[in-house]
Amino acid sequence: MQEKNTRKGLRPLSIQISMAVSSWPQAFGSGDVQQMQMPEEIEKMLLGIHKYQQHPYRRVILPLENIWQKGLATIKKIPSIKYVPENPAILLIPSLINKSSIFDLMEERSMLRYLSSQNIDTYLFDWGDIVEDDGAQDIDAIIMDRLLPAIKFLHRERGRPIHALGYCMGGTLLLSAALCEQESLASVIMLAASWDFHAGSQRLLNCVKFWAPSAFPAIEEKGRLDVDWIQTVFASLDPFMAAKKFSRFLDMDDGSHEEELFVVVEDWLNDGLALPCGVAQHCISDWFLKNLPGTGGWKIAGNDIIPEELLCPSLIITSDKDRLVEYETACVLKDQIPKAELLNASCGHIGMIAGRHSIEKVWKPLAQWVLEL
Repeated sequence: MQEKNTRKGLRPLSIQISMAVSSWPQAFGSGDVQQMQMPEEIEKMLLGIHKYQQHPYRRVILPLENIWQKGLATIKKIPSIKYVPENPAILLIPSLINKSSIFDLMEERSMLRYLSSQNIDTYLFDWGDIVEDDGAQDIDAIIMDRLLPAIKFLHRERGRPIHALGYCMGGTLLLSAALCEQESLASVIMLAASWDFHAGSQRLLNCVKFWAPSAFPAIEEKGRLDVDWIQTVFASLDPFMAAKKFSRFLDMDDGSHEEELFVVVEDWLNDGLALPCGVAQHCISDWFLKNLPGTGGWKIAGNDIIPEELLCPSLIITSDKDRLVEYETACVLKDQIPKAELLNASCGHIGMIAGRHSIEKVWKPLAQWVLEL
């Protein structure tokens, strides 16, 4: 089945373009603005955005089967693959703010299907639209009433502990869930997941601090944190990023795999999910501003979340090229979790899961690590 939804990107379009233009010094100055020559990079960005918006390629949705559901959260499996009881099983857990399709973008860029091809029975956890899920309106509920029941179900279904991988926010949430339900897990894998939110250069932290005063009133008024606010924060990390990536896209060969991969990743980015009021306030205040996970002060349902108490093997996959979740914010867990190993993938944040080097630098070593446990 092919997606037929209207292309939403680039979001938020006016802010992304404004950031790119304002970050280019030659774009402003004295004199008549109408007589100024548009910088080539800005012109290429605008042409690239137009090419993307009009691009005919649409992601082909590969079939998945729901095997469990609570509220809007589900576990999915690949119906065309035979799951073998003797194989290790792994549950892939996405971020809250982006859809789980990042794990299954297209036939040749699907971590879900790659791991399944390596004799690892692979399942996909999908949060659903948590704003619409009445039983998932705060962090405690997200973990205790959605993620933990999914892990327990798969543990019972398989008859032995499972492996679990959390991407980005999904990894931070997974570690807290693991500490509440260790007996169900054979290993915990953190992929590009922050823990010490005040480590590293603090670029993302400073962006969150800058935009937070605009977030809290909007959250109170709407009862949610909209996707455009989240995208604006990420865009402010590198205001000229849109210009750089859409200029590159403009130069890609028509109909190439590189071009199609860019389109499906960009579609995924621009089809993000809002956060409910309680979840949004918790992430901004308790994670970024107070850094409760990084300082040992985080509690879930009254339980202290202390990485040193995690007994199962763990793999921390991070990257010195990740600008969203910096290496320093994730690698701290290597020294805190007793059985932790560290993999520096040297890919970008999305590149670790869907980039051109993701298979060699992340998927293959991940599969080998799981199979050797």
